Amino acid sequence: MANDDPYLRGLQRRMAHNRAAEAAAKADLDTHVLNGDEDGIGESEQQIADVRAQQRNLASLAQEYIASQNPPASQEVSAEERAARPPERMDWQDVVNLARSCKYATDLKPDDPNMLRGYREAQRRRQRGE
Repeated sequence: MANDDPYLRGLQRRMAHNRAAEAAAKADLDTHVLNGDEDGIGESEQQIADVRAQQRNLASLAQEYIASQNPPASQEVSAEERAARPPERMDWQDVVNLARSCKYATDLKPDDPNMLRGYREAQRRRQRGE
């Protein structure tokens, strides 16, 4: 979990508190067992069950929050849709595929340093209005 997110930090702190409460309830349970206190045993078992339910709820909440902060993966685009895109809507994969269509660049990799340099230069020129 990210340490810079206040929601996740709060969840982490609460989960740590619950772990400590569960450990204390287990210690109380052991004491009640040694003393033969059946009512105390039942109370301690209920405390442990409640804390574990809270832990599950917090974990579920954390997963829901993390999922809400990460956008879903983009859908795969078909070859026809890629071919129909205008240049201003092309993404990096479109640029790489276009470059690979040249007979001298069939084995071009998306992380090729020369490709990246050229892309950055094209972006700079676009920002300057060239």
